[in-house]
Formats: sequence, C-alpha cells, structure tokens
Amino acid sequence: MANFNTHVVVAAASSGLASTVALKVGHVGASEALILTFAGTIGGILPDVDLKYSYPSRIIFSILGTFSALVAVFSTSVQYSILELWILGFVTFLAIRYPAWWIFHKLTVHRGAIHSLAAGLFSCFSACALAYHVLGVEAFFAWMFGCSVFFGFVIHLALDEIYSVDFMNHRTKRSFGSALKIIDFDKRRNSFLIVMATFFVWQITPDIELFWNELWRVQNLTLIQESFLPLWIWDIISVDR
Repeated sequence: MANFNTHVVVAAASSGLASTVALKVGHVGASEALILTFAGTIGGILPDVDLKYSYPSRIIFSILGTFSALVAVFSTSVQYSILELWILGFVTFLAIRYPAWWIFHKLTVHRGAIHSLAAGLFSCFSACALAYHVLGVEAFFAWMFGCSVFFGFVIHLALDEIYSVDFMNHRTKRSFGSALKIIDFDKRRNSFLIVMATFFVWQITPDIELFWNELWRVQNLTLIQESFLPLWIWDIISVDR
C-alpha cells in the first residue's frame, strides 16, 4: 500500500498532466485546468477515506463539512441574521466532521467497498451532479470535474495494486487483488448499497452526450497528436520523411 504523500504526489502529477491536455485542446481555460487538477488530487485520496485515523479521512470530511456549511449559509442568507448564519455554518461543519465521520467509519472497513471501481463511479457521478446542480457550472465542465475525480480515484487503486507486488523478490503480497476491484464481494451489503447509490446519483447527472461527443472528436485527437511534441521535432521528422 502506498503512503499518503505518494498518493497525493502521483494523483496531483497525473491530474496535472491530464489537465494540460484538456487545456491545450481548448476544452478548459487555465483556471479550470487548476480546478480539474485539484479534483483529481482529491480523487487520489478518496479511497483511503475509510481508514479511520488517516489524513485522507480527516481531510475529506473537513472539506465536506466546510462545503456543506457554506451551502447551508449561502442558501439561507436571506432568512437569518449574520450571527445566526455563523452558528448555522459552525453547527453544520461540526455535524459532518464528527458525527457523520464517526457513523461512516462504523459502517466501513479499510480496503472494503469504498476501495473499488464502483465507489469510484459513485464519486464521479456525485462530483458531476454537485458541480452542475449546486455550483451551477455547465454540463460539459461538470462531467470533466467528475471524470477528474474518477481519474484520481483509479490512480490511487492502481498505485496500491502496484505496491502489492514485490518486484525485487518477484512475489506478490497478501494484499494483492484487494485494491483494484470492481466491487468488494466480501462486503456484499456495503457493495450493494454503493451500487444502488451510484445508480441513483447517475439519474441526476447532466446529459453526457455533448461531453462524450466532444471528448472523442477526431479533430481533438489530431490536435493532441500535433501539439504533443515541440515544433522543431516535428520539423526534423518532416525532413526525415
């Protein structure tokens, strides 16, 4: 299993590289590329949210608590006074950060149902729906946001699986196969709940057709190919031909 720092660095670097491609193709601007990199980095620590006394767990629930508090405050700013809004935000943060955190860890085990591709899809759809319905971004960027979270999530699972192989002694550890899995067949109840939750969240995601068609446009793939290498290298290649 890779440590926290490794997950953060690899997720941030991988997401940054992917965001650079999106920026170069023209799908996003510079500020949006930074947001996608951040989303991928968060996705890169999400699978360890079920590790009770880990940095990812505390960070994720702190971020979730802060975001929930802001939503509660901004959505009721007309009805309440400033002091009441401060109290509402503070209570909302505490409720997510501690009781919700405690209940979550009572129901989960590390490398269980959360540590699966099904949970990754749930994170993808949730982030997409959140960006679209709450943050009010367009459907295309909402899907890019969700897919960035999923990308970081998969990077985490793959990295843990790689760390399950001892390449020097040419053997696999007992943890091999527990990281990169579709669902957790040992925790069928939790896996079933995640699959059902994923299905329901998918129902409230925006239309994916525009995103999918734009992503696989031939012109985009050609532009990536042409922009991948510096112009002087392409000049050398053209002369050699």
